[in-house]
Amino acid sequence: MDKTKPYNYKNCSSLFGYSAKVHIRFKAQCQLCDCGGENPPNFDLWRQMTVEHLIGKSQGGYLKQIKQAVIHRFPQLSSNEIILLSEKIDELNTVSCCQFCNSTTCRDTSDISMYKLIENGKDSKSILISIEQSCKKILKEKQETVAWKLKFIREAFQNEVASKITNKYEETNNLP
Repeated sequence: MDKTKPYNYKNCSSLFGYSAKVHIRFKAQCQLCDCGGENPPNFDLWRQMTVEHLIGKSQGGYLKQIKQAVIHRFPQLSSNEIILLSEKIDELNTVSCCQFCNSTTCRDTSDISMYKLIENGKDSKSILISIEQSCKKILKEKQETVAWKLKFIREAFQNEVASKITNKYEETNNLP
């Protein structure tokens, strides 16, 4: 590793690749707990952001899976139309999220899979409407879950961590 040359930031694909569009769309604010969103953006928080797939991988919510479902549902579409529809669906299904919220909701599953939403639509417009409605519902449920968890985690943080850190600082600063 040649440290005399600048680091290629594009190696951080989770921040500059696919995720960048999502974080820019949501102004680097977690859509589950609302942390972030400062202007100018907080670098330390931004680098902890990730993308939340409201309908996750196990239910066909990743872009590659969406493309395959769109191809299966609409074999008559051109390659360009498949890409555009898939990207619109992906945009509805992804939000900016902090690491905590992502990890605390990652095992949650929705009532319906992306496969079913795509398969059940009669046309691309109805599919987009159905996915948007489902994603809004899922987002609201995840926000409620996170708020409930944070209430108790915040209390535990104050009692179990913050108080001990404060005591350590006081001990260190009171040395003879």
